[in-house]
Amino acid sequence: MYGLPERLQKISAAEEQVMLAVWAAAPPATRAEIARHLPRQSSGAPWAPSTILNFLYRLEKKGWVKSERVQNRNVYIPAVTRRAYGVAVMRERMDTLFAGSVPEAVAALVSEAGASQSQLEKARTILSDKIAAGEEYDLYDPYG
Repeated sequence: MYGLPERLQKISAAEEQVMLAVWAAAPPATRAEIARHLPRQSSGAPWAPSTILNFLYRLEKKGWVKSERVQNRNVYIPAVTRRAYGVAVMRERMDTLFAGSVPEAVAALVSEAGASQSQLEKARTILSDKIAAGEEYDLYDPYG
């Protein structure tokens, strides 16, 4: 995926939910700390501890998290940042849906997404600053 290490394997929607919880928890995080950041299942039930551990195991095998043994339990650390993942996913969707056109994607987003005036002004400031800097964005990954 764009800007992410080649060693990473794609993740499923459920694995993405676990990754979002890993990123939300302060690293290194235990399974229980990660569980606190997971949304309830569609049935309203919390995720079973064994299910979370299974997903963390899969995410480690795919290169998304690293685990360490601290005292008598495993702790988990994200191998990539949430921002790097978000940029890669947005870029992939933009390429698929808008043939890679940033202007077309932005036009669709601001016309159809109901952005507030305040959000549009913040976005304009970000774009103006980026244009003024005249440099490529660096996806620095402090975990990698």
